Amino acid sequence: MNRQRGLWVGIFVLGILAGCSNKDKTLNVEGAYSPVIVNLASNHEPPVRGAVNALTAVINNPRGFPVQYQWSTTAGTLSASTSATVDWTPPNVIGDYPVTVAISAHDDLNDVDFHKTRTFVIHVDNEFNRWTRTPSVQFDVVAPTAGRIYFSQIRNPSTNESDIWSLDTPLGSPTQVTSTFWQATSPTVQSDGSRVVFLGKFNIGTTAPSLYVVPPTGGDTTTAAVVIQAAPSTNTRIRGPRFRPTGSMLAYSTDTLAPNNLFPKPWIRDMATPAQPIPILPSTNGFSAENNKSYVNASWIGSGDFIVFESYGNYALPNQVPRGLYKFSATGNPPNNPEPFNVWLNDLLAREPDWSPDGQHIVFSKISPGQTDRDLWIINANATDPAAAVRITSGPADDSHPRFSSDGNTIFFISDRADGYGANGTFETERRGVNIWSVSKFDLP
Repeated sequence: MNRQRGLWVGIFVLGILAGCSNKDKTLNVEGAYSPVIVNLASNHEPPVRGAVNALTAVINNPRGFPVQYQWSTTAGTLSASTSATVDWTPPNVIGDYPVTVAISAHDDLNDVDFHKTRTFVIHVDNEFNRWTRTPSVQFDVVAPTAGRIYFSQIRNPSTNESDIWSLDTPLGSPTQVTSTFWQATSPTVQSDGSRVVFLGKFNIGTTAPSLYVVPPTGGDTTTAAVVIQAAPSTNTRIRGPRFRPTGSMLAYSTDTLAPNNLFPKPWIRDMATPAQPIPILPSTNGFSAENNKSYVNASWIGSGDFIVFESYGNYALPNQVPRGLYKFSATGNPPNNPEPFNVWLNDLLAREPDWSPDGQHIVFSKISPGQTDRDLWIINANATDPAAAVRITSGPADDSHPRFSSDGNTIFFISDRADGYGANGTFETERRGVNIWSVSKFDLP
């Protein structure tokens, strides 16, 4: 009798365990155990307008069910695909476009079907290429010259110590060009790659940077040659050296003469000869209405006949006033640029202009009204209305210091944008480093 009672108890317990197991299976196919569409990835970040982009659905499928995919869009074209990846060609216009992915799966064990659908609004942009990836801050990029880009990079964020580096391939290993300088900024490279000119300070106590030159193999404070020496009463504000697109002529700004003290004016000089520098604005070397105006950040037209500058009143003073962009002749000794000087682009937010090699366009950075980050804009060099400019970059990333490649097809710039920018409809930026990017698919005005 006891043996029979024990048998019935065993059967009862076994039945309870079996019931629990079936109940668990029924519950486990729901919620976190079903396939879920987590995100969308693209082989181009962000997806490129008018080009084939491979989109991949990122799913969470903990039980490994076989999944079928169905894609659809109301913008552009999709390849026929029932897999996780599909080829999408969006419209050839920057914008936000919807792409929908649906997944289905079947659980044979529990005879349960799953269906999930999610629509992503994808930001489609120009084509970008990342050149560096570092938490350091980089600035003053030089477009490829003799096969290498050059840039300044912060060595010590607490003191803003910096060096100049060069790089020949995207995300490659950079080569240090300057050393033992406390600060090295604003590099410019002669078109044949034979000279690197930059602004440098020996130590933290140096009041103003001087202009130095080194070979592309680099140099330090003992080997770099002085181009212009800063002093307490002259050349106190040397700014923006820039080589002509061809040859050895160098443009820069400085307050080398007493009437222009603290208000740098534009000059040019031949780095291949010891000839005297040439003033771009001869009349401002005396006493004129232009004495408290400054012209900095030079950029040559491809032919070398003209230079475009940013202009300011009361430059680098608390009451500094932007005056827009100005163009000046760079031919003759000295060039003929009579006063009064007329503004070319009356956009008080335009900064860092760069002239295309063919002379047809000028790119610049600016902060749009209501924004805190800069974007890149391009305008026809013969236009004078700021409204004629076309935007090249957008979003919350801060984009600055644009520089045309030698063929004019690519623009290099500095940005704090991140990988994956815009792929899934979000705009996250690293905000930890400022790196070098380039854009090669953009509208021309």
